[in-house]
Amino acid sequence: MSRARGPSLIAGSDEAPEGVHPTNKASRISSPGDVVALAALACGGVVGLALLPAILGVRCVRGLYQAGKKICSKDPVLDPDMAQDCDGIWPFSEKPGGGGAQQFPEGTKRLAGYVKMSDGVRIAVDVLLPPCAQGADGTFHPVPCVVHMARYWRAWEMRWPIRELLNRGEPWDFLLGPWKSALLESGFAVVSADVRGAGASGGVQSVVWSPRETQDTLELIDFIVGVNQPAGRQPWSDGQVALFGVSYDAGAAVRAAAHKHPAVKAVVASFLFGDIWRELFPGGIMNRWFLQSWCNVNSRLDNARLAAIHPFSPLIMKGAAPASSRKQLSRCVSEHRGNWDLMSAAGSIKAIDDPVAIGSGETMTCQNLELFANPLPSLDEPRQSFFYSMSQGKAVLPALAASQLPTLLISGWACVTSGTACAAFSALAGQHWRLLLGPWNHGGVQHVRYCRETKLLKFPKAKAVQEFLLYHMPRQGFAQSSVPAWLASPKPEVHFYVCGASPAWQHSTEWPPKNVVKKQLWLSTSQLTWTKDDLEHEGSTQLPKATASRQLVWGGVSRYSAMIRMMDLVRYKWKASAVAKGRALLFETSVCPTTLAVIGSAVLTLRLRSSKDQDADIFAYLRERPPDGGDLVYITEGALRLSYRREEEAPDHEKAADPHSSDSSMASFGVVPHHSYRRQDIQMLPAEGETTTARLKFFPVAYRFRAGSKIALVIAPDDAAHYAPNPLAGPHPPFICHSTSEQSMLWLPIKEQQLSL
Repeated sequence: MSRARGPSLIAGSDEAPEGVHPTNKASRISSPGDVVALAALACGGVVGLALLPAILGVRCVRGLYQAGKKICSKDPVLDPDMAQDCDGIWPFSEKPGGGGAQQFPEGTKRLAGYVKMSDGVRIAVDVLLPPCAQGADGTFHPVPCVVHMARYWRAWEMRWPIRELLNRGEPWDFLLGPWKSALLESGFAVVSADVRGAGASGGVQSVVWSPRETQDTLELIDFIVGVNQPAGRQPWSDGQVALFGVSYDAGAAVRAAAHKHPAVKAVVASFLFGDIWRELFPGGIMNRWFLQSWCNVNSRLDNARLAAIHPFSPLIMKGAAPASSRKQLSRCVSEHRGNWDLMSAAGSIKAIDDPVAIGSGETMTCQNLELFANPLPSLDEPRQSFFYSMSQGKAVLPALAASQLPTLLISGWACVTSGTACAAFSALAGQHWRLLLGPWNHGGVQHVRYCRETKLLKFPKAKAVQEFLLYHMPRQGFAQSSVPAWLASPKPEVHFYVCGASPAWQHSTEWPPKNVVKKQLWLSTSQLTWTKDDLEHEGSTQLPKATASRQLVWGGVSRYSAMIRMMDLVRYKWKASAVAKGRALLFETSVCPTTLAVIGSAVLTLRLRSSKDQDADIFAYLRERPPDGGDLVYITEGALRLSYRREEEAPDHEKAADPHSSDSSMASFGVVPHHSYRRQDIQMLPAEGETTTARLKFFPVAYRFRAGSKIALVIAPDDAAHYAPNPLAGPHPPFICHSTSEQSMLWLPIKEQQLSL
């Protein structure tokens, strides 16, 4: 690994002293905004006290009403073990834990400043030092460092008096603060930096996860460990570095780790996007709601428009924590106006290979952001065209595997990144790899319980990360008394939570787990059947026409909404009226005599007969009809725009994550499809009356159906609440064939001992 120039320390009259430096705790009233905020809060407090009796009365009445409903209603949970549905019951922890402390440990020291990159851009950096790294005489004791590159601000500065109630007056990271607290308790220094074009850093984000951004991470590591630095290694660093991140930040971490910096000893990547097209354009259909919402949030953060985030935000917070003077912060924020507008670019994308203009003046495609096959960009020349000058080496995730770094991947069944986590582990896991797959939404804030109301996370994720890094980067005085059982073996392990009936954590040394095979269900008229003997000689059902209804088959809060509104608890409420009014199709099995565990990605194979429309969308939902016959329970989903149905041979990582079929004669129909999504492969539906085959993949899941329940498949023509409409969908959609000669099937990955159904 070579780079032309290293980072340098910042000096200047209105900037911080050289490098990172101790911060002074802000005075109580430090700006006119504090006065205004305090006055507004005081007025709000008076009004709140006046209304308090009425508020308490309403809450009491509501509580009594809800209690009465529970007493009078039949309990929908027939499995008594479901009462133990808690992700915090982790076999390797003594008791359920939370997300970690809500303030840094007593004695934590915060250093802040700017580090200038080789191209002159200033990167804002916080160095959080545990008490063990601080000497009594003002010197430092070297400790291992955990580096975090933050897209959504490394820390937030609060107004007085709110800041006095949070983290002892120091800036706080609302997303990852508890994780940082756990690392500090273990004696790690935490080095957190705003990526260029965000927070208090300068520069412009020319594209998401740009190679220049990766180079910033590597240059920051150089700064920490003393590569190309006249002053040598930072006095608080022992030369060991781990990379850590969640969501966007996880992408920054693995891209840097793949370049094999000798100081990097481990990597933790949570909710990692590995194939943007298949995660945010599943089936070739843009998840427009999420992309637009995500871009809006980023724009507001990058330009410090707090009131646009929430009208009351300016009353309690000032913005991104400054790294030096406020004048320097304002200059850096002003540079963000040139950030790339992702949504404007995404609006023109119709295929995975469509060129998109980025902020540097170059063009790229969605393929450039894929981590399994797209070669790593070379970082040898600082001014080269990164997206055109690709090395011929491995892609990001294969390069990470080749580095033999201990790697911890974390994802959740209610998150679109679960497929990336499963595929990466299946194809690439080496020694000391661990994969945690929980019942979580994106970011791991919520425990989605499917059959019951969603709860906030109880799993001790911060402790798990703490144990993983402490095991692989031990230091004197903080060695664990015994090796955690889940880390004892050098072999790769996956720990996954099975939802539904008898929910519990399970583990395996491979993915998919042993004894999981594909079993097909045949579609018939309103039915799913385990044998094709029940199929009609001639049978078909027309797909309903698209209605652009925002909530066609469900109400509540979706997995996509909770990616942005993280405290809105996921809740899918079945709308039976969609089927009754002919807006969606419902297929159900007979009653399942025993429990049945589905582990992995289901596949829907449809034999279609064209009508008059050129194109149509398929949205398929795997659901459970509970034993009491109540509302359908949402489990997972898949989608496909039929014009993208053309397939090609699946890459190795997808094959590795796909269990084999129990019916070898029809195995090709159950294999997870890999659509090319290239513009040249777009195919309109054939002429009226002709048939074609389309197959789609569901997001993976681990769910155990209850004894006495039914497996249900819902097929809808659109999801206008989230996905972009199909401009070619019309009033004459195709027919789904389900006859003895033209068969449609739902393939489920099921535990082998349960196949005698």
